[in-house]
Amino acid sequence: MALSPSQYARNLRFELKLSGPVDVMAVAKRLDIMVFEEDLSGFEGCLLRANGNVRILVSSSVSYQTRKHFTIAHEFGHFYMPHHQRDIFSCKAEDIASYQGNAEQENEANEFAAEFLLPANEIEGHLRSSPDMAIIRELSEKYGTSLTATAIQVVKTTSEPVTVVLSELGEVRWFVRSKSFPFHIRRGRLHEWTYASDYFSGKELPEAAQDVLAIAWCDGVPRDRLIIEESVAFGHLGMVMSILRIPVDETILEEE
Repeated sequence: MALSPSQYARNLRFELKLSGPVDVMAVAKRLDIMVFEEDLSGFEGCLLRANGNVRILVSSSVSYQTRKHFTIAHEFGHFYMPHHQRDIFSCKAEDIASYQGNAEQENEANEFAAEFLLPANEIEGHLRSSPDMAIIRELSEKYGTSLTATAIQVVKTTSEPVTVVLSELGEVRWFVRSKSFPFHIRRGRLHEWTYASDYFSGKELPEAAQDVLAIAWCDGVPRDRLIIEESVAFGHLGMVMSILRIPVDETILEEE
């Protein structure tokens, strides 16, 4: 049976004797992969195999180092996972930005990149309570990963009930729930009671986490149940990332 993308990422870290933050350019050199920045029309990253040589191309339009690092690690996934055997992988921005897309191998490369850059066994020690934006920022800075990639990896790792939601232009684009988060996030247009919705209406996001009625985010919950919303805007992208947590003093209702 094939390993999961996360297991492949852990294997590569073990083979290279890596711990802590990863220098992707140093890894590329050790793997004998040449990395170039080029004007890639319509693509954010490419993996090219030809005549025994391997190259990774990264779009010069990617302005954030954390995104470049993730794109390179994404291409490492295509290179390293044995069932990704094509000579050319041309990866669009939406392939790398989406964690629930329709392209299975692109989703696998994203999972590989997240674990390779931010290994779950290392961040577990930082998650001694319900994760909030502060710990996500701390890990993002420590490992050189974007807030979004860090939040997703934290949510997948923690045993606490928490969800990360990405909204764009007032609508839920995708969400990732921890295994213990008991509610289903509503897709489509954001409810007007959410702070994320306020942002798209021109209001400022609160700096601190806020209680909101759970029905503003979730389906099938009691009308008086509260959850905690902590949202941050990516104004240049027209997006908001929200961390949703269950108040620690509430009894969690099991999903039927």
